[in-house]
Amino acid sequence: MSERLRVSTDDLHAAGTGLRTVATEFEGLDKLMDTFDRRTVGHNLLQERLQDFSDGWNDNREKMIEEIKGLGEVAKTAGEAYTEIDTQLYNALVGKDKKK
Repeated sequence: MSERLRVSTDDLHAAGTGLRTVATEFEGLDKLMDTFDRRTVGHNLLQERLQDFSDGWNDNREKMIEEIKGLGEVAKTAGEAYTEIDTQLYNALVGKDKKK
């Protein structure tokens, strides 16, 4: 039984934009964690643990940011490619690509 893949180019574009937004938000998390001091958190040990977590998370977060950015770019590029193919197929079917 054959299955069909249906792709919404609008969804691909939106996914690409959304993933780039997620990556940008992840990039700002290290600055956010730096704003938490003992007075903000309310307890010195909790603040130290948050800072330890933030420091340890940085390497993994940076890898995730690169992967998310890459996936966002793939989604955007795929959306553009599908749109271009669709436009070319339409033009071929209605004869718009023929030169007079």
